[in-house]
Amino acid sequence: MKNTRTYLLGLTLLCLFACVHASAQQNPDFVAAFNYVNLKQADSARARIDKAIKDSAVAKEAQSWYVRGFIYKFYYTSKEVTNQSSPARAEALRSLRKALSMLPDTSRELRSSILANMKFIAAKYHNDAAKSLDTSNYQLPIRNFGMYMEIMKQIEPGMNLKPAEIEFNLALSTIYTSLYQANPKTRTNILEMDKEALNKVLKLDPNSVTANYNMGILYYNQAVYLINNSDFDTPLTSLSGIQDNQVQLFRQSLPFTEKAYELDPKKAETLQALSGIYFGLNEYDKSKLFQEKLDELKKQNQH
Repeated sequence: MKNTRTYLLGLTLLCLFACVHASAQQNPDFVAAFNYVNLKQADSARARIDKAIKDSAVAKEAQSWYVRGFIYKFYYTSKEVTNQSSPARAEALRSLRKALSMLPDTSRELRSSILANMKFIAAKYHNDAAKSLDTSNYQLPIRNFGMYMEIMKQIEPGMNLKPAEIEFNLALSTIYTSLYQANPKTRTNILEMDKEALNKVLKLDPNSVTANYNMGILYYNQAVYLINNSDFDTPLTSLSGIQDNQVQLFRQSLPFTEKAYELDPKKAETLQALSGIYFGLNEYDKSKLFQEKLDELKKQNQH
């Protein structure tokens, strides 16, 4: 397998060198950069291609920027592949984009190679975003996922990116929910970010059971938090305001939770939430109805 990879790298280098303009082939730094890649010396290859690209005769060719992008990609995979903020990856992308912008429309084969390298980089951004998203680290994954979306929209304008965007924002919402629940009193900004992530999903797919249910539960949990954290000695004037807020939150929760029930009437958590919401709105008959539906569902599941 190692010999196969070495052979493919050498073949790629020959193809790359053949595609560049004669003026670049005559630049000693440009030639040296190729040789260092062949020797798998990423640092030297990067240093020499950066010297070569300062030559105006080299820099005016799209192929030269493509080669620079390829070498920076090689440096990234050799040295920084575990660095989710890799400068080399970003620089590889910048060079490939520059090459793409300079290409004439007739250069189909080189265009295809540039796009393939950009797609590889996009996949790396996507993978990094997916595997590193957690409660202690969410800002960098957001940026990396944004880079993935940006690149894919450029290289495949007709591609349906909705499933990926929905999946990521649902995962992001889960992270925000965990952060908020850990400290509801001080993390209201996180709650708003959670709602924003779910709204993005609902804009893409209004019939998402998960997004509708989660949005309903966000408002529901806010109302329950107000109830559970009301002190016995709270003044009546303040208590009245708290109760008004509770009712408002239950009403905000209701349309999302009802939509989730409409889409999936057999989801026990939705039935329980609806029973609680209607109870909080003093609509006791409806609360009892959904509690009965929940009890019946539990009996069915037992059998």
